[in-house]
Amino acid sequence: MKNEFMRKIVLVLILSLTLLSCNDEAEQKTLDLGRFTVKVPSPWTLDEVQGYDSFVTQIKINEEEKISVDLGFYSSNLNVDNSTHDVITRIIDSKEAKVVKPKNFKRGTTGVYFDSLDIQKTKLQISGVDLSHNNQLLFLNVIETLKFK
Repeated sequence: MKNEFMRKIVLVLILSLTLLSCNDEAEQKTLDLGRFTVKVPSPWTLDEVQGYDSFVTQIKINEEEKISVDLGFYSSNLNVDNSTHDVITRIIDSKEAKVVKPKNFKRGTTGVYFDSLDIQKTKLQISGVDLSHNNQLLFLNVIETLKFK
């Protein structure tokens, strides 16, 4: 029982140090996506994707995990099952946002949705599906760095 508790404490400390090291300015880069910027961990890259009625791109975390970006009038509002996901409303860079994440960092959608960025009612959705626990945490921190132009 005591060993199990100590293992959990060590795991929390390691995870905390990992997250803190990823938040260091030297370990981040800023992606300029036209209407907004976002700070991401340095290894994450931008992949161009063909969009038809909106600005669409992807942020590649690794070979298996990607985050989709959709800016336009028909962007998904991230409707998720409330029994499997936490949904909160918060303000990010002076704009109201809907943030979703799987409960207990299980499988599902992690993302952010802005219903109206301007008077034309342009929407923005940024999300990843089935991200690893660590990448869910990193992505939730990345969301907080969004800056609109």
